[in-house]
Amino acid sequence: MKRFLKKTLVSILVGTALLAVSVPAYAADDIKISEVEFRVSWPNGKPEAGESRDFPTIQLSKGSGKCSIDESSIEWADGDDDDWVRGEKPTIYLTVDADENYYFSSTKVSITKSSFKVSRRSGSDRDELKVKITLDPVEGDLDVIEDCWWDGRTAHWEEIDDADKYEVKLYRNSSTVTTVTTSGSSYNLYPYMTRSGDYTFKVRGISNSDGETGDWSDESDEYYMNASDVYTGAPPTSGSSSGSGGWLQDAYGWTYWQNGKMVTNSWIYVDNDWYYMAANGYMMTGWIFVDNNWFYLNPISDGTKGAMKTGWQAIDGYWYYLNPVSDGTRGARKTSYQLIDGKWYFLDVTSGALWVNRAAPNGMVADSNGVLH
Repeated sequence: MKRFLKKTLVSILVGTALLAVSVPAYAADDIKISEVEFRVSWPNGKPEAGESRDFPTIQLSKGSGKCSIDESSIEWADGDDDDWVRGEKPTIYLTVDADENYYFSSTKVSITKSSFKVSRRSGSDRDELKVKITLDPVEGDLDVIEDCWWDGRTAHWEEIDDADKYEVKLYRNSSTVTTVTTSGSSYNLYPYMTRSGDYTFKVRGISNSDGETGDWSDESDEYYMNASDVYTGAPPTSGSSSGSGGWLQDAYGWTYWQNGKMVTNSWIYVDNDWYYMAANGYMMTGWIFVDNNWFYLNPISDGTKGAMKTGWQAIDGYWYYLNPVSDGTRGARKTSYQLIDGKWYFLDVTSGALWVNRAAPNGMVADSNGVLH
């Protein structure tokens, strides 16, 4: 029993000695560094795109005399590329070393310029504080758009880096028609082609981050608009006719966009008219069967193509009556007996065509205008 106790006591003493060796010894009077603040400046001015990378000047405005920046630890977070790229945010990694008799513990890090950002990185300990500093985005000129072209009556252009939106200026016979803005790389300009002539356009990029506006591109090739093909519909409203909102035409027809998405399988109400967009997103024309009713959408390119027809309509040699009332079935084709403007008519129960010069099922006779007597 005595031998066992003696052996156990020796083990405890040895273990205690090892523990003392493995834990760093900090003096009881070591001082905690509660805050470190950095001051960062560009000696040669704020960097611009295309310039070679140089580190800014980084100094301690708080903590100096208690700690110091390890100059050898300063590095770019994304490597040492040769030149600055417009829009990138210069990000620096560095390490701060505590001076003798000082240590870091829950140390607050800050930076004197509010637009810069600073944060602690993992791996920090009592002797070292690892820091990440993010500076303002690199400025510079936007690229000039070099390639723009017509596809039908829709303007197209190449996208450029760091442009959030594009400004498009339309000309007719060298005179300005309108200037529009879109976030896409195409824009349907047909609603602005209200007169015949030679149309061209030019475009430039805009950056939302710093308000930078690029130089205008060269003018596109000419698109000639015949007098018989000019747009005759209602004037376009703000935000219409772009890839992110409004009408867009391509070689297959018209589509309509809302919040950057193509409308499908749905009625839309635009410029006081109803249109129906098919499953593939294209505007439908002619007879369509939707919501258990037949509707007729204008098939003629007269400025209201695709618009829902209402009231009396002569279609392919027959008269039809399409509900003109906004009761939830506006535009629906009527059938059977109908009292219209004080007169009775009979519309074929299958096709909806008006019966003329024949007897209706109730024995009354429809005259040449379809009125029952």
